Amino acid sequence: MVGKKRGGYTMMELMMTMAIMGIVITIAAPLMYQTTNFWRLTSARYAIQRDVRASLDSINRFTRQAQSATVVIDNAAGQPPTSRIQYQMVNSTGATVSMSFYQSGKKLYMNNNGNVSMLSDNLAFIAFTYPRSDDITIISVAMTMQSPTFRGGKKALQLSIQKVRVMN
Repeated sequence: MVGKKRGGYTMMELMMTMAIMGIVITIAAPLMYQTTNFWRLTSARYAIQRDVRASLDSINRFTRQAQSATVVIDNAAGQPPTSRIQYQMVNSTGATVSMSFYQSGKKLYMNNNGNVSMLSDNLAFIAFTYPRSDDITIISVAMTMQSPTFRGGKKALQLSIQKVRVMN
């Protein structure tokens, strides 16, 4: 039978297909790695920014209400210098309340009259200082947050120093 058509692929067709697939995989693997790394860095940056904004907002809101004569800047045992601020403030009902913000390991805590809440678990460093020695009503807050990214890496973000004016 002449002209009978056979089914299947030739060895040349299979080799060409394998070569094309090899080229595509060689190009796609690094591209996937870079895309994954970019996504994790971007996610870490957004998480850090969210934590810093929320933390600075709480610190700013409560510290503005502090009584300047009661402000103490120090550190908890084993923590970086100037990583804790404590003060008294008068709340909306007229009662005196103790407040503090402090670093413990990689976490930032707020203690509102005995009610402790964690503001962030991505804290690398926080510092409370007086930027001017002649004015104790201005407190400076510097914060560095970091978050794990990819293959043991970390994304760190140093936020600009925010100055808080104590109103009382």
